[in-house]
Amino acid sequence: MQTVTVDIGGSKALFEMHFDGRTEQYKIPTGEHFNIDSLNQQLQELESDYGFKDYRLAIALPGLVQDNQLLSSKSLIGLNGLSKSDINTQAQTVLIVNDIDAGMQAVTDSRHDCELLVMCGTGIGMAISINGKLFTGAHGLAGELGHCRVMTESGEFSLEQLASGGSIQTREIKSQADLFRAGSYLGMGMAWAVNLFNPNRIWLAGGMMNNADYYRGCISALNEMALTAPLSQAKVARVDDMETIVCRGLKVMLDRSCN
Repeated sequence: MQTVTVDIGGSKALFEMHFDGRTEQYKIPTGEHFNIDSLNQQLQELESDYGFKDYRLAIALPGLVQDNQLLSSKSLIGLNGLSKSDINTQAQTVLIVNDIDAGMQAVTDSRHDCELLVMCGTGIGMAISINGKLFTGAHGLAGELGHCRVMTESGEFSLEQLASGGSIQTREIKSQADLFRAGSYLGMGMAWAVNLFNPNRIWLAGGMMNNADYYRGCISALNEMALTAPLSQAKVARVDDMETIVCRGLKVMLDRSCN
């Protein structure tokens, strides 16, 4: 069956189409002016160009997603409140999910008791998998690592304010030392997660993980602040092909929804 997966981020969206045994993809810019009308226009053009009808559609978004609705997203304010009823599409199946929860589906392995996926792009988030199944908490909102608060010499800030790609861009952080410091704040947050969950594996994804200074700061703080015993038992690795991890996870979710 024809499948379309869409990873919508704060600066760009990746569309991936699966049909006739092949995969095609393209990107478009997003930003603060990207809204529900913009999304519907893209979907209608896609359906017209490829002749898609009665296909399966999955959309991933950064922010709080509950029951196929985007409750809140700082980076995509024009899509806040988006639900399945807002999407004008010929798809027969529509899923709306959190982007990091989707990404976890691409890497999790049921052989492991616990896995964490930490993603740092425009924002920061974390997904949790227990025995190969996504853990989303009592109401589907678990994993908001970026909203944890940190007290610094300059005051109290969230991890997103200190370490996210969006914050780094806004503050024009460019020096090696400042990028290392920003990464160290995320490493601190990861250390909390290691101490709490004692994971088998920690996956790292998002554009900031490709910055050498940021990554070094992250791993350095993780090694310094996490308890030795749980960290020594956890494998830490960057995700291969970070750009498509969310779309790959969405495809897994669609396939499972039809089984």
